[in-house]
Order: sequence, then structure tokens, then C-alpha cells
Amino acid sequence: MAESAASTPGPEPLDLPAGVHQLCGCGRSQHGWFCDGAHLGSGRVSYELRLNQAATVPMCRCGRSRRYPLCDGSHGAEPGRPWWRRWG
Repeated sequence: MAESAASTPGPEPLDLPAGVHQLCGCGRSQHGWFCDGAHLGSGRVSYELRLNQAATVPMCRCGRSRRYPLCDGSHGAEPGRPWWRRWG
């Protein structure tokens, strides 16, 4: 059985033209990676991305990125030790 793209680790490439893009940072958007204002009232904000030329941008699928919705490679890092196990 083939593995689906959503279950594989790693970023999802998104081809964007040059310009300003408002990317969803809350995961509630009905327009995929693009903000539709669904974050209002959630305490989260959209992510503004300015591109001088067209580019393929790596988008986070695991939710661990510190630069969400952009991938920072956190999907490949081993999970850290839980804070309560520091002393044991």
C-alpha cells in the first residue's frame, strides 16, 4: 500500500508568485495555506510573506515548526525530554 503524502514527514512545497502573501498561522482557514480571517478571536495572527520573485516555499505539515506555517526542519528532530524528567 502506498503511503499518503500527509503521513510522510517533511515539508509540503508551495509554489508562490512574487508579491505579498498572507499565510494561515492558526490552521482554521478554509483556503488551505492562505489566510481567510478565521483566526480572529483565537489570539493568533496570519503570517505575512513578501517575495521579490516567484519561489517554492516549504510549508510545515507536522506543526512543530517555530516559524509555522513555514517549515524549519523540526519534523526531523527527536522529541525533547519532558520538562518533568529533568531531575530523574
